Amino acid sequence: MSSKKIENNKNENNKNNFKSPFENKICEICGKPAKTYRFGTILCESEECLSKAMNQRGGPAGHKLRVASIGTLNPVKISAAQEALERAVGSVLINSIDADSKVSDQPIGFDETFQGAYNRAKEAYDKASSMYGIGLEAGIVKIGEKRLDIHICVIYDSFRHTVGTSSGFQIPLEILSGIEQGVECGEIAGKLYGNPEIGKNVGLIGQLTDENIVRKDLCKQAITMALIPRLAQNMTTKF
Repeated sequence: MSSKKIENNKNENNKNNFKSPFENKICEICGKPAKTYRFGTILCESEECLSKAMNQRGGPAGHKLRVASIGTLNPVKISAAQEALERAVGSVLINSIDADSKVSDQPIGFDETFQGAYNRAKEAYDKASSMYGIGLEAGIVKIGEKRLDIHICVIYDSFRHTVGTSSGFQIPLEILSGIEQGVECGEIAGKLYGNPEIGKNVGLIGQLTDENIVRKDLCKQAITMALIPRLAQNMTTKF
């Protein structure tokens, strides 16, 4: 066999054995087969995904900056999201979106509270260019004959949503009686303790614990719990 033919065969074999670096990888934006790596992100080649990845790029020296959107304008929830995500994944930019929970002002039960958090997370994700949409909702749940205040967090992206909750605490009877008449917990607590903005600072839990635990702590708990399935060491585990 001539040397030229041998060389051609080698080239053909190399071509057949070549594997794309994006084989079995998916676009981090839409989930379609990946074709390229740009803006610090594995992507398909659609203009929409390229634009979204470019908008997410930032940070010192042009490094990719993680961006998350939270469906609230409440400063306590925004601060909680900033601190919880920075501890879990590093530098992050939080966009606050005025999202509608689409549930009652005072959610009752796990299902309604979850639905409010989910609706906020999805709207936050849909309205802003970000890797996550975060929704936080406080609600009243029943355990035995008692009523507890609990925060539920939903973290949403194009592929899935993950869920976490905070610790729950028992609601005082004088507040519970007002809730049963359809008044929001924060409104009752604000009047009772002379702090009309109680839900935007220490929260009812802060009042009851002399600020040893405040509302931001509960929000951070819920967000951290919702992040667990997304942490690198858990990504191969089926949740």
